[in-house]
Amino acid sequence: MQEFETYITNGEYRVGCTGQTVYLFGRDGAVLAKFRDLKYAYQAYFSPNGKVFAVKSNEGRLAIYHLAERRLLSKFRYATGADGEQPQDTIGCFSPDGERFFVPLYRADLCSSLLVYRMSDFSLEERLFDGGNQVLDCIESDAATETYYLLGFFRNPSPESNAYFVARLNGDSLADAAPLSEREYDFYRQYKDFEATGFTSTSACLTPAEAERLKARKHTLARLWKNKQQ
Repeated sequence: MQEFETYITNGEYRVGCTGQTVYLFGRDGAVLAKFRDLKYAYQAYFSPNGKVFAVKSNEGRLAIYHLAERRLLSKFRYATGADGEQPQDTIGCFSPDGERFFVPLYRADLCSSLLVYRMSDFSLEERLFDGGNQVLDCIESDAATETYYLLGFFRNPSPESNAYFVARLNGDSLADAAPLSEREYDFYRQYKDFEATGFTSTSACLTPAEAERLKARKHTLARLWKNKQQ
């Protein structure tokens, strides 16, 4: 069987990424389509409404595909390289209704902004946190509360004084940032990286048994944040 850097499912479809090719599979495992629109494409995301899926490349590009029609809808750069913008191995997410896609962007000052794209026309709707000292590694939506949670840290002049956090997105600001230890931050950063790949042993450097044990834990940023409020 083909080895994938990422292999995810929404129950109806499965998507596998090798870096150069994106495979779309049906429920029975049959190959429905192959796409070669991106290079270094290792991350895939299903829209919660089941209409589309997104693929993010390490070159700073996003591709959006229609699931039922098995075709590319749009491909565009989210990291243009202007003003030192850089694509990073960050984790984005769809909104619970599938109408927006959120992706962190690494700036030249080594901090992050958050980009929000509309799926109706694939245009940039908002660019949040420009000028702040936050580094954003992961954004995750909690469908039950329609709340977004972010994992990251506030960059300080000395790396030893970086302040790690999990926080809620409240409009255009970070709210109720709960402090994390560096050990907690490292665990969740690695866990979310593994989770984004579907816990493939190829990308996570795990045995299948280790990947299954990690997958069963189901750590969420929403639960982490709530626990930190107690």
